[in-house]
Amino acid sequence: MKRFLTRLAVVAAAGAMAVVLPASSASAINRTDCNGLGLLKLHNAGGDLCFANAGVQSVAIYGVDRIWTGDNKVTFEYVPRLGEPATSGTVDKWHFGNLSIHKITKITIW
Repeated sequence: MKRFLTRLAVVAAAGAMAVVLPASSASAINRTDCNGLGLLKLHNAGGDLCFANAGVQSVAIYGVDRIWTGDNKVTFEYVPRLGEPATSGTVDKWHFGNLSIHKITKITIW
């Protein structure tokens, strides 16, 4: 009986962990060098930052003043100006834009 209760406790604990710990989302997005027109390219005072592949990435990129989406549909979560609430927007493929963003907090490449 003791052995049965021990096994039952282990199974119950494993089941509880499966409920409490959600599966992590796969993220294939990665930083890359900026060689190529199809890449997502963000520019700030530090230079260009480029990303490739579909996925989601939390980031902290400040002072973005230009974007080039390349061959990517991209959703950004960002803070437009210091002190303002975060918002999000989606930009289609092959889009270039001059802008002024305080901080990008998440990038989703479709």
